[in-house]
Amino acid sequence: METSSNPASPQATTPAQVTAPQENKSNWETGLGKGIRGTSSDGKHNIQLRFRSQIQGNQSFQLDPSDDTTNFLVRRTRLQLKAGLFNDTWLVNLQMGFAERDMESQRRNTLRDANIIYNQYRDVKVAFGQMKVPFSRQRWNSSGALQTVDRSSVTAEFNLDRDVGTYLFSEDLFGNKRMFAYYLGVFGGQGRNRVERQTPGVLTVARFIFSPFGGMSKSGSDNDWLSETDFARYKEPKLSIGLSGAYNKNSDRSLSTHGVEYSFARFNYSHAAGDIYFKWMGFSFQYEWLWRKANTAYAEKAVSSALSREYSRSGQGHFVQLGYLFTSNYELTFRFGEFRPLGETDPSLKYSREVGGALSYYFAEHNLKWQTDYFYYTGTPTAAEGDHVVRTQIQVFY
Repeated sequence: METSSNPASPQATTPAQVTAPQENKSNWETGLGKGIRGTSSDGKHNIQLRFRSQIQGNQSFQLDPSDDTTNFLVRRTRLQLKAGLFNDTWLVNLQMGFAERDMESQRRNTLRDANIIYNQYRDVKVAFGQMKVPFSRQRWNSSGALQTVDRSSVTAEFNLDRDVGTYLFSEDLFGNKRMFAYYLGVFGGQGRNRVERQTPGVLTVARFIFSPFGGMSKSGSDNDWLSETDFARYKEPKLSIGLSGAYNKNSDRSLSTHGVEYSFARFNYSHAAGDIYFKWMGFSFQYEWLWRKANTAYAEKAVSSALSREYSRSGQGHFVQLGYLFTSNYELTFRFGEFRPLGETDPSLKYSREVGGALSYYFAEHNLKWQTDYFYYTGTPTAAEGDHVVRTQIQVFY
């Protein structure tokens, strides 16, 4: 809503009111999915504060009933500040995460995003700071705009998460209805909130997207470009094909930019990914393939007169996900995914499979929704005999 007063009607105008200059005031509005947004009196600057929380309950059933678990948790709670300066020539983004699982166990820090984008030119924009690495599609999608309670276990194993660095990009290269997009970046390679490193390294990444029927819109629920559900119910099909590659030199973490930090080992990780993304008339489909290969299987070092060994993690995986949004605002989703080790690698990295589905009800698109899903996991990340997991979650995005 706007807090500035409306001008008087012509019938009530007095001579003094005609000659008095109009006072410029900032405009403010608020609402579900908008947060609190203010615009300067000259319209050149804006600022937006948003809040999101996911309240979750989950139950796992295993072969041995004594291993069953029941959890109630705040999966995510985020506070996000966005600003546009000089008619959005500069875009500022700050995001904090306060939930337990929003922080790394080895370094508890609430900072998730702190970046600035120079947005002047359509074909060459520049982002720098701490942010998501533009690599895998589902990880790039907002965690608040998923069709299931959480992302695939394949994404959890092979994504590149967040890092500190810079990239050049365009989401509408040549101005051809968002048909072409690209991202070219250089990052530190250690992930969030980490700057010290005994052995210098760097992460380079490239991603290209081709949308033959024109790209998905930037409007809608938290940007339809990054939403898995087809709220727009496109009358014409929308197809997006993405290819990515990355190389992380001297990584000191088990999953390249995240995961367990090594004591002494350093590995060079090569990454590749490909994805297909489709929406039409409420139907959605996505397929993603991810691959990671280290330059060597392990590193050894004598520690206290004993030989110690640390393993890299090389593997590949893929998942397919289908969903349909009914006009009643219910959505059914199915997902199948699997990943496996490549060659000699970390013995704890075993074949893993996930099969399951979700039922979602959208009170106000992704801004207020209730989701329940069921998945059956075999191999890692749980037990070899399998693990049945039921989760239910409500999200509010103000």
